[in-house]
Amino acid sequence: MIEVNNFSKDLFVKAKAFEIFRNECKDYLQKVNMNFDKFTIVGHDSFIGYVTEAVISDYFLNSFNNVKVSSWEKNHDIKRIIEIIESNDYSSESSSLVKEYFYDKWDIKIEINNKTLYCDVKTAYTAKKPNQNWVFMYPVVQASKEGKDFMILVYYIVSDIKNIESLKKLIIVGSITTDVINECKIIKAGEKTRFGTVSQIDNYLTELSKHYKPISSQIL
Repeated sequence: MIEVNNFSKDLFVKAKAFEIFRNECKDYLQKVNMNFDKFTIVGHDSFIGYVTEAVISDYFLNSFNNVKVSSWEKNHDIKRIIEIIESNDYSSESSSLVKEYFYDKWDIKIEINNKTLYCDVKTAYTAKKPNQNWVFMYPVVQASKEGKDFMILVYYIVSDIKNIESLKKLIIVGSITTDVINECKIIKAGEKTRFGTVSQIDNYLTELSKHYKPISSQIL
């Protein structure tokens, strides 16, 4: 596991702006009957996702030579999407642009050693430090999507569970491939987890000690 506890001063400001923008996109898609987002359970997903993806991007840039890193955002005309939403443009062409952006197929693109890899970043929010005995629930609906080479799991650890900006550290657990995820046990929606909570959707049970490998194993 890799621990990160140094963050830029404006990271939370950018994360909040990103969260607001994503919510505006979701509201827009609701109006054109294109809101198919069935797996986002908590409201802070966009905020912590932005923070984590920024840190992971920096990790790649600082850990590997001759690597290019870009986000899903950078592959879209965000200015145009903002104009569509602000002008209430619900035409077919405009709706398709917002939809294509909102339902991302991957989070980070890595170009290294003459190959291009697409990474999905998953972030878990907690006030506890994870250990190797923990299990992460990966949504079945996302595991079946094509276009991703591997997934990276990160724990977003706060000092106050009610304050998303009380971030103490991020812990990068490691990487896992879709093939490995698909071999894991599934907990169905409505079933109880080992902690007594109820799974809201179908999830694969991935084990930190068994299924996650160093990120370098995917890159080099």
